[in-house]
Amino acid sequence: MGAADTDAARGLPHDGALALASPAGRQLAAELRRIKQTSGLSFARLESRTHYSKASLERYVNGKLFPGRDAVEDIAQACGADPGPLLKFWDDALNAAIEMREATPPRETATDTEPSVPAGEPTRQPHGPFRDRRKVILLAGLGMVIALSAVLVFPWFSRPTAPKPPTSGCRDYSVDIHVYTTGKVCWKSASATVNGYVENPESTGKATAQLCVSNHPDVCSQIIDLASAAPGKGVRYHRTVHLPAGHGVWVRACAKGLCTQWD
Repeated sequence: MGAADTDAARGLPHDGALALASPAGRQLAAELRRIKQTSGLSFARLESRTHYSKASLERYVNGKLFPGRDAVEDIAQACGADPGPLLKFWDDALNAAIEMREATPPRETATDTEPSVPAGEPTRQPHGPFRDRRKVILLAGLGMVIALSAVLVFPWFSRPTAPKPPTSGCRDYSVDIHVYTTGKVCWKSASATVNGYVENPESTGKATAQLCVSNHPDVCSQIIDLASAAPGKGVRYHRTVHLPAGHGVWVRACAKGLCTQWD
């Protein structure tokens, strides 16, 4: 079982930041920049020769995002370079990230404790009628605060909010969880179109790219499977969906029961 498969089996999402922070990760980014500069290709030309958007390629080449293994190989071949040395850097960076994560001790959960009363310190409580009077005053004041809050807050909760239709535009997305999906989503008043590519490194199980249609990114009114890729494969997808008023779309990747956040 390879390192990537071992990590996935533990249910831990891949941490690209750790991989990029390793010496091998920094060397990988440096080599990607070198072969891209040597090839003379712009990011637009490189986009036309690979399955990745210009934004994703810029992040990979400039060390802002840890690329998938297939992405490294595709970029090298598009630039006319030997992918072998770069893939060795990729493997070393991933192994270093796994080792760093395993070496990090689990965080201790803080518990709330009540401050202790120093030994010999008397606890002073009011006695007699004054104590009862103070309770009455406090309860009366609390009742007024609750009543005033209800008057001020209730109209805001009872007032319906009209959904705002989404404006037109486009954006790139890129998410990873041992499997990767990247692409671009464009939307207008009543529809959205998503174009992307889901890639699946070997020995990770089936990878799926999903689309969320909703007026809130974490409460989907509809979840659509865009494409699924078998281990070691990559699949392109293209989908146009109807958007109700005030709705938008988000994309995520899933593998072995684990999913990224919606992007």
